[in-house]
Amino acid sequence: MKKILIYTVGALLVVGNYGCKKFLNQVPDDRLTFDQMYEKKATVDRALANVYSTLPDQNQDRAPSVNGNIGPWTAASDEADYTLPNFSENVNTGAWDATSGQVNYHWQNFYRGIQAASSFMANVTKCTDCNLGGIDIANRYYNEARALRAIYYYHLVRQYGPVVLLGNDPIASDAPLAEISKPRNSMDECIDYIVSELDATSARLPATPQASEDYGHITASVADAYKIKALLTAARPLFNGNTDYAGLKNQDGKQLISQTASAAKWTRLATAAKAFLNNPNYSSYALYSVAATPAGLPNTAFNRAFIATRDVFLNGWNSEIIFGRGGDVTLYQYSLAPNHNGASGGDKGGSFLSPSQQLVDAFFTVNGLPIESDPTYTANGTSSYQAPDPNDQGATRAISNMFVNREPRFYADITYTGRKWINTSSNIITDFTNSGNAGKGAIANNDYSKTGYTSRKHLTVAGWTSGRTIFTTIRLAEIYLDYIEALQESNPSDPDILIYLNKIRTRAGIAPYGSGAGALPVPTDMRDAIRRERRVELAFELDRYFYTREWKIAETTDTQIRGLNIVQNAPGFFTPVVTENRVFQKKHYLWPIPNGEIQKVPVIVQNTGW
Repeated sequence: MKKILIYTVGALLVVGNYGCKKFLNQVPDDRLTFDQMYEKKATVDRALANVYSTLPDQNQDRAPSVNGNIGPWTAASDEADYTLPNFSENVNTGAWDATSGQVNYHWQNFYRGIQAASSFMANVTKCTDCNLGGIDIANRYYNEARALRAIYYYHLVRQYGPVVLLGNDPIASDAPLAEISKPRNSMDECIDYIVSELDATSARLPATPQASEDYGHITASVADAYKIKALLTAARPLFNGNTDYAGLKNQDGKQLISQTASAAKWTRLATAAKAFLNNPNYSSYALYSVAATPAGLPNTAFNRAFIATRDVFLNGWNSEIIFGRGGDVTLYQYSLAPNHNGASGGDKGGSFLSPSQQLVDAFFTVNGLPIESDPTYTANGTSSYQAPDPNDQGATRAISNMFVNREPRFYADITYTGRKWINTSSNIITDFTNSGNAGKGAIANNDYSKTGYTSRKHLTVAGWTSGRTIFTTIRLAEIYLDYIEALQESNPSDPDILIYLNKIRTRAGIAPYGSGAGALPVPTDMRDAIRRERRVELAFELDRYFYTREWKIAETTDTQIRGLNIVQNAPGFFTPVVTENRVFQKKHYLWPIPNGEIQKVPVIVQNTGW
């Protein structure tokens, strides 16, 4: 290539798994010419796999901004910390800027994906055998690539803010600099383009997967779900009338982020979300639930909620999953498994992903109340208690009262001291105290929890060496939360707020809000209640980092991580302490545009503060 700019051409060299019941692990034959690549469906499939390969891969969460086009979203939020060093440490200490390679990594990767999609769309009609049983595969693949291109723009704007829209045609690798030097579009222009492209593809794609090999492909419901996500980003305060960005203008004076807050953006979001929920073609989606518990676990409502909120991530393509990605999950799961001294195989992991005390405290009590509002809750002392693990029935043990009588999602998501290990064939009781079997005291390297907890969410019940089908990307509960947030900001008296909020709470095994039998009083601050629910329901799903930034609360939430005192044994261990102080400045709400791109294309202006 003559130039490497933001529009870097995506060569057909790297492929990724985009299906989950039919994995594509294929590399295009390098002896084929470019035109030959598009002649036959077999090689067209490989070219499409290349377009999908730019989707972020949460399996690579432990090495963000290095592998899998995933960012430091988990451990650069107040949700957790990684003991294993990675780029999230740079973000948390402020040791990054527009010259950092990781900043350039995402920018170029997404633009490569955009270029690869445009190139694919321009050539897929050359396929000579892409009509199967009367189904126009070429047209379907064209619209999948078109949707992916819009999705990659969505990932760019929520990370960098307004970006450069390249147009619909692929950029020639030898295009002159003057032809491809474009300024940034406004945020509203970017969102309108993303939405229009997703609307166009939604009308031309199957509503949901039609066959097993369709899982992991873009469908109409996936396109509509991403449209909702884009509209949510546009409606939140970071991009909706944010005067902090009054000076963010192109060189010709064009304002890149509107300085007038618009309630219409919330209404637009609410309309899109309601259309999704009322679409009869999407009626197969439902919150995942179970009718009975596994053998050995009493079939109570609490235990069913525990199994449902645990297994929604483990039971493949279930009724709640709208979109997901496959791949090797073992490295991610190794980060979740405690480093149990003397254990082996799937019972001995890295203890790398350490949930914060803030997140632990965010889970409700068994009564459906925040811990600070429930008079039955205490963080002091111990009680004899039995967690709802199928492999841990018939024997209680003394655990900290912090972990007693919490909601089912807490037990599905958090491994704490005194908890039976998840592997049903294991008898290990995890102990993160300093001298415990997973404590820091006996570990010479970084393989310990920084906070005295590890995450349990997404972890198979056989330990970290056991695989699972997919990593969930979008599920129905997220659409519910997006919808009720939009209603709260645009029409707070709409009864759908309580209806859909209570659907989530009921599935989670806690009391709904309302006036019926067993219901809790409707919160006076419903905005806060919705945020609390979102924080718990979508924990470890790459949501919290963007949520705190788009709501402009990260200056409060992202300044420290708290955890238990891991250098102490009980009882001192159970006293929460600050485990990490963090740097967050106003400029950190957005990532900087890579400095190298601005040097090559000077009409691109830098983000505020960088």
